Amino acid sequence: MADPERFARVATVLSRGLGRLSRDAARAGDVTPQQAETLLVIAERGAMSTSAIALVLGIDPSTASRNLAGLERTGFIVRKKDTEDARQSDIRLTPRGRRTVDSITESSEKLLGTVLERLPKNDRAKLFDVLEQVAKATNGG
Repeated sequence: MADPERFARVATVLSRGLGRLSRDAARAGDVTPQQAETLLVIAERGAMSTSAIALVLGIDPSTASRNLAGLERTGFIVRKKDTEDARQSDIRLTPRGRRTVDSITESSEKLLGTVLERLPKNDRAKLFDVLEQVAKATNGG
């Protein structure tokens, strides 16, 4: 099997497995996987506009807006008017949103820790190096 074909097959299986783990972790925070991803981005980057969130997540701004409306209705985020541009809002986590991020992160770490324990200890450092390279390559740099 050619390297690109093998890589595609392994990447697809890995992606599917990580997606399943991500969905399981999202359930720990009582949100959908899309909502969990949104909350994690806001937690990681701080207050952001709807368009910035859409850009980071690679989704349409209208999709991001609907997702954020649901998170706001359920008390996970708040919108604050930008002090420099009243047409823009900064989206921030509420205390409930922060607790949910912490729960999702803890669940994710446990699930991924279980996967890591299945790998030979002497291969882990090499794996981390390769995964970091793949992550850089898939994120444009």
